[in-house]
Amino acid sequence: MNIINAVLSPAPLYSGQRQRFLIVGGVYFVLWIAAWYAADRLNHWGGVSLWYLPAGLRFCCLLVFGWRGLLLEWVAELIALLFTTPGMDSISVFLSAPPYWLLYHWMVMPLSYAAVILPLRRWMRNPWDFTNPGHRALFLVAALAVSALAALAGTFGAVYSGLIPLTQGPEALLSWIIGDFTGIIALVPLLLVRVWPGLHHYLQQGCWRRLPLSTAVSSSSDLSTMLIVALALLLVFGIPWRLDLNPHFPLTALLLLLPLAWITLHYSLRGAVLAVVMLDSGLVVLIVLFGQRDAALPYQLVMIAIALVGLWLGGVVEARNRLMVRYRDFASASNDLLWETDVEGRLLEASGRLARHVVLTPGQSWRLLLNDGLQPHLAALEHALSQQQPFHHLEIALQGAGETPRWIQLNGLPLLDELGELIGYRGTAVDVSRSRRAEALLRNYNEELLHEVSERTRALRQTNGELAAKERHLQVLLAAAPVGVLELDDAQCCRYLNANGCALTGCTPEQAQGRHILDFVHPDDRDYVDFIWQINRQSDEVQWLEFRLNRTSLWCAAHWINLAHSDESMDGAIMVLTNATARRQQDERLWTLAHHDTLTDLPNRSLFWDRLGQALRRAKRRESGTAVLWIDLDGFKAVNDSLGHAAGDALLQQVARRLKIRMRDSDTVARMGGDEFAVILPDITESEGAVRVATELTASLAEPFELPQGPAHISGSIGVALYPQHAETAETLTQYADMAMYTAKHAGKNQVQVWYGR
Repeated sequence: MNIINAVLSPAPLYSGQRQRFLIVGGVYFVLWIAAWYAADRLNHWGGVSLWYLPAGLRFCCLLVFGWRGLLLEWVAELIALLFTTPGMDSISVFLSAPPYWLLYHWMVMPLSYAAVILPLRRWMRNPWDFTNPGHRALFLVAALAVSALAALAGTFGAVYSGLIPLTQGPEALLSWIIGDFTGIIALVPLLLVRVWPGLHHYLQQGCWRRLPLSTAVSSSSDLSTMLIVALALLLVFGIPWRLDLNPHFPLTALLLLLPLAWITLHYSLRGAVLAVVMLDSGLVVLIVLFGQRDAALPYQLVMIAIALVGLWLGGVVEARNRLMVRYRDFASASNDLLWETDVEGRLLEASGRLARHVVLTPGQSWRLLLNDGLQPHLAALEHALSQQQPFHHLEIALQGAGETPRWIQLNGLPLLDELGELIGYRGTAVDVSRSRRAEALLRNYNEELLHEVSERTRALRQTNGELAAKERHLQVLLAAAPVGVLELDDAQCCRYLNANGCALTGCTPEQAQGRHILDFVHPDDRDYVDFIWQINRQSDEVQWLEFRLNRTSLWCAAHWINLAHSDESMDGAIMVLTNATARRQQDERLWTLAHHDTLTDLPNRSLFWDRLGQALRRAKRRESGTAVLWIDLDGFKAVNDSLGHAAGDALLQQVARRLKIRMRDSDTVARMGGDEFAVILPDITESEGAVRVATELTASLAEPFELPQGPAHISGSIGVALYPQHAETAETLTQYADMAMYTAKHAGKNQVQVWYGR
């Protein structure tokens, strides 16, 4: 659909394009006359004109070709006037009619359509796209406008030229409007979606555009669509006719919406537009065959309903499919594995590059995939699973080829049913084996350095004569090391700190001398470091942990080894420090981008659901309450339309700041999308407290906003729902708050409404 506006511009055509355009024009004349003649014959045989397909051809021609399309229409109308009047001598009629009425009938129909469509082409700067609700609505309005304008002009000409009496004017006008409107909304989407892309490519390149790989099965889907439509028409018309229920045909024909919906859900917009034309065509033919002329208007309404449902539902399904493909592509491009498990931890689905290299069998427990080696984050993963909490950036080793494990960085979110019960987990994973191998090389280097320093320290103590020379050599070695080196005595106090260690800790060698190891650690991390240190105090293996440094607040990765006397008692430790701040900041930035709105810096929808779930679980444990406020801005669209999108963005940023100023540290303000916000108020047990907060927010939002583009005035409608008075699950609680917000908006806006129950 993105190339519908990329039509032949008024610029001169090249010779090859001019020749192809003339060929297309000739084919168009044949199709137009055939459609005109078929409509006239069906009207003659059945006594009823249910739709007018030339109207759809004319609408599409003017929409894609512009002024050139208007010339094509005038030629087609002239051919119809001269040669295609059935049952009479068209030449004699043409010569006997008043010239001004002949000129009027020839030019008025194309001009009526052009009066609406040509300005619409100039105004529509964005590509025409039926997946856009605004474009669908604009198309229907334009179709109704051209139908009404053409019907007025045509009925006026028919009455005052003597073709029909004045008393039949209103009936002819209504029939004309409905027939043109039905033909446009049924035929134009089919031409724009399925015909125009290939035709445009032919006009530009000289060959019909090949279908992309994603639509390579369109021939089989089209065949299925045709068979389903034929079967549906046979059942809807054949069974009632067999049972002598022909008076109920119009009502029964509404059942055709069911196969149309099925086709749309399975074959998207391309299948929907084809099914609409086939269903409406079948209705026209069968109505003529069965002689249902007395029920013309109900059948026309059924045809319009079929066209509207096909267009609207097809656009929605196509938009959903595009969005799913987009997010699937994003997820596939940014992750190596997409996975989902049930509540028992059995694998339900896995896709991505990593799924092709690791044997992942549906129904297999995730624990069977783990490598038998060291799993430093396994306890954290099991804790998150037991608490039904999300987890992020947990590194797990899977069974790889041979004896080499494959390390992945795991992210997961719990899946809850309508009752808030856990039904499984869904998440992503990134292959970090390469970075793990790099860390292993660095760790090996650190271990070799530690052992070398330890051996040299022992040698220096055993050889007093060479102590001074070896100590100078060791100091040069440590000073040149690209990492921080910290030597501790048996009391865990600093005996030595090299130059890089001083830069990391923010201490001079004199300031570091004699300090306890925990003095270098940030106060928030001291308990954790002391715990890890004590449980590994007697170990002779290389240990590892990460913590923040006290003075510089840098994150460091620490590898250390305990030193032992000859009698196996501990004699301090050697610790190697590397700067891990950049990696930690990168992880935090990625997490923030994934869970915060980029415009307002508020938590996004994903983080809102996470915090609401935590708040409800905490409220259940404490037997307290939680309130949810759902906020919708009144008048935001008017500001956005009058001052521009930049003003709208600035307004949303100022709204976010006003909402955050009123909140406590324990509260959460989130942007849910567009101009909707939500607030979580934990430890709220009565509605009065939540209403008081909501009232203050409405008063704050009602104050003028000073924007760079000018002043803006809006307000806010707020709905309130409380746990556990109104609901006990996150989904129901937010739904009730949203419904209460709409009640406040319908009651006059700038109000607060508490959910009143059903």
